[in-house]
Amino acid sequence: MKMKAAVLAKPSHFEVREVDRPEYGQGEVLVKVKACAVCGTDLRIFRGLKKIDVQITGHEISGTIEEIGEGVKGYSVGDKVVIETVVGCGECDACKKGEENRCRRKYKAVGYQFSGGYAQYLLVPKSAVKQGNVIKVPETLPFDEASVVEPFSCVINGWHPFKIRPKGFTATIIGAGVIGMLHAEYAKQKGAKVIMVNRSSPRLVLAQKIGIPVDACVDSSTCNPVEKVKELTDGLGADVVICAASSKEIQREALEMAAVDADVSFFAGLPKEESYANVDPNLIHYNELHVHGANASSRSQYLEALSLIASGKVNAKKFITHRFPLEKIEEALRTLEDRDANAIKVIIDPWL
Repeated sequence: MKMKAAVLAKPSHFEVREVDRPEYGQGEVLVKVKACAVCGTDLRIFRGLKKIDVQITGHEISGTIEEIGEGVKGYSVGDKVVIETVVGCGECDACKKGEENRCRRKYKAVGYQFSGGYAQYLLVPKSAVKQGNVIKVPETLPFDEASVVEPFSCVINGWHPFKIRPKGFTATIIGAGVIGMLHAEYAKQKGAKVIMVNRSSPRLVLAQKIGIPVDACVDSSTCNPVEKVKELTDGLGADVVICAASSKEIQREALEMAAVDADVSFFAGLPKEESYANVDPNLIHYNELHVHGANASSRSQYLEALSLIASGKVNAKKFITHRFPLEKIEEALRTLEDRDANAIKVIIDPWL
């Protein structure tokens, strides 16, 4: 049998082709992809800035179970599902604790080492099925909204090492892209007052327009963001600071606007060719700051993200701004890059 897939033939060029539909075997699950959202990482892959091992990428996936291999229990054909991206080794101490995103042997991932969701069908390999990467979702949850579970789970992972703080603490989110917006949503779930910082005003206006729960916005093109955050916190600084944009300057400013004993997340990485930043370690030392990294997510964080979205506590619908068929995948990627398009979450539907 054949299916349509967007094949990354070379950097900056997808070819939509008829290819063989994956054949499922023992312990495997075949999923009919109904939505695959475009991620910022997909843009880097498309431009040839990040290497992957497959030609079919895409990892923010929702769909229905089409076929079930022998030995797979707990699922039925037709079940609505999302697919966890990370596949750990299953043997190291991190994987045994359910922290597969911290796999000591370097995890593999759907859309990177296993073919992804920019196709009509996706084969979930045996190792991923065994780990629990096929996650059932309520029938009432639309596919587009279900695809937001993946990025939201990554946000939740970013908060995992933080201190538990009393309600009313201040969280500053630097970056008003979809990840920054999801951080703001989660901060509110934790009881925070939210300050959102961005280098220009249009994204801040957009965030407020769609109902992102922020208490104050700071346009860093018109002021010193460190001074403004200090002003908004009575000179104390923020208790939590999230770097939700790839910038050395942001990492430096994050430490400067953090309160004593604050949690600081370098959530967004820097380009490998220019990954060293000038920061002041004395701020970490004397202010006893807790600086964390964040990478992918685990099944438990998918379940938490799914619960918040399915219950309506976090409205995923407001993030969905554009939908495209596979044939227009390059247009979808350009739309996400185009700030004038006001794109937040762009969805690929392989069946349009």
